[in-house]
This record gives sequence, structure tokens and C-alpha cells, in this order.
Amino acid sequence: MTTQATRLLDAQTVLVGWINHSATDCYEHSRSSGDVINLGTDLDASCSFVLVASHPGHSDAVTVTLELAPLLADGTTGSWITAAAVAIPAAGGKVEASISGAALLLNPADSELVTPPCLRLARAVISPSTPVGMCVALTAKQGL
Repeated sequence: MTTQATRLLDAQTVLVGWINHSATDCYEHSRSSGDVINLGTDLDASCSFVLVASHPGHSDAVTVTLELAPLLADGTTGSWITAAAVAIPAAGGKVEASISGAALLLNPADSELVTPPCLRLARAVISPSTPVGMCVALTAKQGL
């Protein structure tokens, strides 16, 4: 199996979890639930991408909600929209949700303030709490 890279999202982008030192992140750090990430790419311009969420186990089932927002012309954040929501049982595991960039719709309040494509801010909100070892990421869709 080979990777068919999404036009604008070629590598895994961690939204929640540990990030090792790499060419794109010059220091090791951890991202938490609700951290806003400027992707530098417009997800509404991509054919499709995947939300990947996993954890090794927790006291409760965990819900992950992927929210996206446009970057407005003045540099501020537009209205957040829900792009996907997935649940992982308390026993742990991994889930993936395929998302079509073309199917993402802006909040009508932002439509006059931006020129699509513009959805480049992302955050993953974990509830009820973030398990140790949790990882949430966006990545290119896998294909043949």
C-alpha cells in the first residue's frame, strides 16, 4: 500500500499529544486538548484528510471533537465549526474519521469576511478528560 498524499496535507499533524523534535517542530513538547493549531494549509481546499485518535486506556470513554475555523483577513480567528466527532471506549484503541474538505461549510457569519479556501485553524477538544498517552492527529488519507 502506498500513500496518496492529500494535495495540501502530506504529513501527520499532531493536535493533542507528544511531539518529538523534527524538521517542522524544532523542540519537543506536548499539545493539550483545545490548543489552537495554525496548520498553514486550508483544509477546505483538500480532497480529503483523516482525523486519527487513540489512547491506551482510561477510566471513561473519551470523545474527540475536531473543530476548524477560518483565519480572517485581519489575522483573527473566525467562528469554529465541528468537522468530526469520534468516541474511543475506556479500554482504549484507535479510531479514524475520513473528512472531505469540499464538504466543510463556513459559519454564515464569516462568509463575508473571508475568501475560501480559508479553514486553516484546528483544535481537538477531548471530553471528559485527556487520558495519559492520548494522541489526536490529522493526516493525509491512505489509499492504493
